[in-house]
Amino acid sequence: MLKFLGRGSAFHSDNNCAFFTHNDRLVLLDCPMSAFHKMRELGIEKLAGSRPENITVLITHTHSDHIGGLGMLVHFSFFVWHIPVVIVAANDEIKQDISFVLERLDGCESSAYTIISPENTGFTPVTVHHAVPLKGRCFGWVFDIDGKRVVFTGDTSSLEPFMPYLTDGAHLYTEASAYNSPVHLHIDKLKALMPELRDRNVRVFIMHLDDEETLRSAADEIGAELAPLYDI
Repeated sequence: MLKFLGRGSAFHSDNNCAFFTHNDRLVLLDCPMSAFHKMRELGIEKLAGSRPENITVLITHTHSDHIGGLGMLVHFSFFVWHIPVVIVAANDEIKQDISFVLERLDGCESSAYTIISPENTGFTPVTVHHAVPLKGRCFGWVFDIDGKRVVFTGDTSSLEPFMPYLTDGAHLYTEASAYNSPVHLHIDKLKALMPELRDRNVRVFIMHLDDEETLRSAADEIGAELAPLYDI
């Protein structure tokens, strides 16, 4: 299913970024700078298995540990890989924010990328509560890979918005925090939901880790797994 180029939280050296390949596309969930550099070092063919038709990026929100490498990815894909980048923005506000970053700040070539809405893409955005200044502009994503439901929370303080999508056998990739805060999902909140998730046969992976050692122990205790890192 998903592999991760990093699974750390904001102040980690390897920020959270997942990817998969589907229908000749390499699909990224966010693009921090740490992930871009790993992609550049590995080479696009090795990462994707073959040369992709495009690189599709699903944006959860615009914090720099989630989109800090997006402009560099667009530049590098255009000038070196010669592969178009397609960015899926959950709503018009995100589309405007990303356009501003790429056009006005990073100075990307307009022909190097396309920003699209999620309609008819197979990717469903789910509005979440995260940082108050980004209210209405933070999302998780739901999609299917080879008939398997995948739920990716992005940064969220609650799993409640995702519960209707967690059908039998789904794979849940959820953030989990060792430190209690109003903007992230504390591991105890996930622990409380694990009996219901087990009843639904949901496989749970934790990501965006702020204290990997503590969260590894907690995951073992509650029956969750750490998000799988790509084996470089």
